[in-house]
Amino acid sequence: MAVDSQISRPIPDIEKNKLYGPYFQGLQNNKLLVQQCNKCEHVQWPARDFCNRCHDSKLGWKEIQQSGNVYTYSVMYRAFHPWYKDRLPYAVVAVELEEGIRMLGSYFGSDVESLECGMRMKASFDKVNEDVTVLTWIKDETK
Repeated sequence: MAVDSQISRPIPDIEKNKLYGPYFQGLQNNKLLVQQCNKCEHVQWPARDFCNRCHDSKLGWKEIQQSGNVYTYSVMYRAFHPWYKDRLPYAVVAVELEEGIRMLGSYFGSDVESLECGMRMKASFDKVNEDVTVLTWIKDETK
């Protein structure tokens, strides 16, 4: 697969939504961070202004495990952006992590057609530039 290195990858606008700042900082440091309520200790994703369980607004951030099982996925055969054109097919994968949280990320493996629900995956941190790292998934062959 020939990849055009002249086309920039689309990246999230980190400045637009400060609520996700700690999450993106965690990715920069190869960590998965999710919110945790300081009152009831509930962990949640995606980030919110309050606890989804007790509705308290005092939330911190907790590092979680970086592996889990494919909950669902969708294989993409059309590129929504030119950067993806030479990476087809790829998958958008929802992985259910050990804490019960589900996180989305891309899977760019050449064996994308072999993905299955329940398959073990682990986080991979794709450093796009000096400010942005995005979450992708790779198969976890350790178990």
